[in-house]
Amino acid sequence: MSNEQNPPKKRGCFFYGCISLVIVSVLGVLVAYLGFRYVMKTADRLIAEYTDTKPALIESVEVSPEQLNALQKRVAAFKAVLDAQKVSQELALSAEDLNALISSDPSFRELQDKLFVNIEDDGINGNVSSALENLGPFKIKGRYLNGMAAFKVSLESGTLVVLLDELEVKGKSLPPQLLAQFRKQNLAQDAQSNTNTAQVIQKFESIRVKDGTVILKNKATF
Repeated sequence: MSNEQNPPKKRGCFFYGCISLVIVSVLGVLVAYLGFRYVMKTADRLIAEYTDTKPALIESVEVSPEQLNALQKRVAAFKAVLDAQKVSQELALSAEDLNALISSDPSFRELQDKLFVNIEDDGINGNVSSALENLGPFKIKGRYLNGMAAFKVSLESGTLVVLLDELEVKGKSLPPQLLAQFRKQNLAQDAQSNTNTAQVIQKFESIRVKDGTVILKNKATF
């Protein structure tokens, strides 16, 4: 039976996949929020101001087959330990590692040309270009949200916490009052309502960003 008839199942929401989806979700919510906030008559102006007719050019990294293979083996080894939960182990991923997976690993093809990750000190930011679909009365299919979002990420009492630090859309910063509202929200909350995602998150002892790397540590329950 063809792939068209049985499309491959997407992977669970692994850390960098969660971050990219959160960024895209925030940008999509922004358009809807602003549109309803400033009433329908201003929607066209807001859509023009915050969206583009073309996707932005997103950076990518190139790694050798040997480098990619070594990286994939590290991730696969950690996933095996994460699933087994017999010993505790850490996996450290740099921004280059994350971007190499996005650019070259077939499992992350849906993120290619859409996301580029940077890690600075204890924060993550990403450049994103996302195609939009119509949102209710707003006809935005065929337009793109091109932006940058910076986050603070942690795992607290088994809950993944992703807090927005900065957000720019189409090179424009959000109004301070709107940014303040977004900063109060845990942007990973909805992702954790998915049973499979929640089960994966519960297998982690810690998720932290330190010195330019994302450090994942699993729980050992046996």
